[in-house]
Amino acid sequence: PNQIIRQNSHHQIQNMINRYDEIESKFGISAYASPHEGFAAVVKARYSDFVVHEVDLNGNIARLESLELPQPKVAKVEAPAETKTNSDAAGESEKKRKISEVADVPNGAKEVKEEEAPKDDWDSRKEDLTKLIGETPAQELVSFLQLAETDSANESKDKDVQKFYALPLISDKQIRRSIHQLIKTPAFNTIARADTHDGKMRIWHLGFQKDMPKDTFWKGNGGGGGNNGGNQRAAKPKRTQWPKDRPDFLNFVLYKENMDTYTAAKDVGRMAHVNPRKGIDYAGMKDKRGITTQFCSVYRMEKEQLLAVNKEVARAKAENAGGGGNTSKGGANIVKVGNFSYSSNEVRLGALSGNRFDIVLRNVDIGDVADDSAKKQLVQQKLETAGKAIMNGGFINYFGMQRFGKFHDTHATGIAVMKGDFEGAIGIIMGEKPDEYPYIAEARKQWANRFEGIDVSKDENAARESEQKCARDVQRKLGRFMNCEKSIVHTLSRKPREYKLAFGSIAKNMRSMFLHAYQSYLWNMVASHRIESGGSTEVRIGDLVLIEDVRSGKGGRNTSGLKGKNVKMVEEQDLKDNTYKITDVVLPLAGSKIRYPGGSAGDLFDELMKKDGICKVDFAKIGNMDREISLIGDYRKLICKPEDVTFEVIAYTDPVQPLLQTDLMKAHGIDITATTLCSSKEQETKPEGNEDDNNDTLFGMTVGFSLPPSAYATIALRELTKRPTSSEYQSKLELSGKCERNIHNSDDAS
Repeated sequence: PNQIIRQNSHHQIQNMINRYDEIESKFGISAYASPHEGFAAVVKARYSDFVVHEVDLNGNIARLESLELPQPKVAKVEAPAETKTNSDAAGESEKKRKISEVADVPNGAKEVKEEEAPKDDWDSRKEDLTKLIGETPAQELVSFLQLAETDSANESKDKDVQKFYALPLISDKQIRRSIHQLIKTPAFNTIARADTHDGKMRIWHLGFQKDMPKDTFWKGNGGGGGNNGGNQRAAKPKRTQWPKDRPDFLNFVLYKENMDTYTAAKDVGRMAHVNPRKGIDYAGMKDKRGITTQFCSVYRMEKEQLLAVNKEVARAKAENAGGGGNTSKGGANIVKVGNFSYSSNEVRLGALSGNRFDIVLRNVDIGDVADDSAKKQLVQQKLETAGKAIMNGGFINYFGMQRFGKFHDTHATGIAVMKGDFEGAIGIIMGEKPDEYPYIAEARKQWANRFEGIDVSKDENAARESEQKCARDVQRKLGRFMNCEKSIVHTLSRKPREYKLAFGSIAKNMRSMFLHAYQSYLWNMVASHRIESGGSTEVRIGDLVLIEDVRSGKGGRNTSGLKGKNVKMVEEQDLKDNTYKITDVVLPLAGSKIRYPGGSAGDLFDELMKKDGICKVDFAKIGNMDREISLIGDYRKLICKPEDVTFEVIAYTDPVQPLLQTDLMKAHGIDITATTLCSSKEQETKPEGNEDDNNDTLFGMTVGFSLPPSAYATIALRELTKRPTSSEYQSKLELSGKCERNIHNSDDAS
């Protein structure tokens, strides 16, 4: 009887899962590459469960390894004499070599942390100065600063009081620069400022800063002069001449939590006073819900100026230094920068070979187990089998459900545009949608009823007048992020019934999105047919294989775009020679300049288009309707095989405890407390013990892999778990107990 109950429960849950799968099936997501058994698990329970590291064209992974400037290498330098003879010139180049690294480090001769440099640590200050200007000038300067400390404290009005100390003439530019940088360090910037007058450097006590000529102080970031004191908040830096021997771009790593790339870059620019016209460059946009690390660059900026971002964020959010991954509660929006280097090349949009994903799956549920004492071992076995399956066999390279929009109608808009039915396309975009805010639902309903009481076919003037009035009214009711809808009604409020013009007012990337969604729909449908009819491991006659990808050879892999790609159709001799593998097989994204596969896969393209009222030549005509858009097509790998796949099976007790160490946690020395049961790295299981066998133990899995830019991590997880990717399904899962119990209850209720 217990086994019958378990079987019935399994069938009920499977029926509910299939119901969610129906949504994916409508968009061609219906097959799997591997026959392994799946399991239930909660994905993205916390945003820190989804970590993404960008991979550049050279295969370097963006990781935040340092939040500080690099440690300078210091060499002892003899003090320059007041005057130099010709015999001194021989040693000049050697001095420059010794201090070359010091000159490029804003912390001068020695990195001094504020807490290690108390105000009265004069011996330490003298030691730092001696390395640059010699013992005698260093002693005189320290004595002056100590005396000036007393004079300024007493607010002396004596005109003859010494307010600055003039250093001996220093002809070496590198040494002068290093001295300026040293005065900026915490050890000195609370007591001194530096300027240059008549070719000589002068060190002023901070108490007399108001007396400094504003046109003589050194214009480095945070230098003295005016009212820009060291204890005040950093003001916008003054423009300086960029060193000729330094590359133009400061490259760095941007780490963000619970923020999209655009917002994070905007915040960094604001805090670091980046020139708005130059902005911050990045290779790709990263979503908000997750922790992401990516490469960025900024034009001609000092490292320490950008480092101010970390200090400002730290002051505002000191209570959450380890980031959102370091708490069982909801984390905050966090942005950090680090790993600074200068380069002649900026980071360009699209200049990445992919992304590295590290993902947590919580409350893994493999179904009912007859012997609870064997559950841990069965969980390990099933998850290890699933991990090896995706490692060895990959997954079908479907376009994810994100491609088809929140309301799953993006491709339908594309179909209407392909047919030249712009009124129909506008109708889909503006149509009523489920589960929207009441005020938006009311606006959509008002638009749908704009011709109420009017026979549009007989009274065009009345229709135009009614639509214009409705558009002006609806425009004020739409949400701030409804860019497509707002563009449409804005145009129709001026040019009613001009639907082609209204569609053209939508941003180009959005217009392209509708058409690309239809290409993706066709690709998914044909991919499922190819796998179901020909399998996921063998090449067959009529398949297209990619034999050349120029950009892939230049550092990219599985790149998007047709340029530089060449395919051939597999023939019988290719099968006999075993020339190609399943990972060489591609399917086309329908377009005007691609080749279609042979056999039933090629026939299916024709059948699907005919059903939608479209033919292949329509892809060439799209440029006639929209001069900014062309659909020449592309080729996409049928099977995506992730690189560098790793996984761990873990046991834990707190349903929302951190299970993945982020870069920020690592930087702060914060470890994960979960127990690793087995790992792909060691292929060893943890010895049996009672600590993991109590009723409160939960099982989870962390999985990591690298994907090309166009592949979807959600589709990889679908292959791993054999579960739907829909948010509707995930929203019903539980973080403890039976993971899918709510799906079971929903099925009973239905």
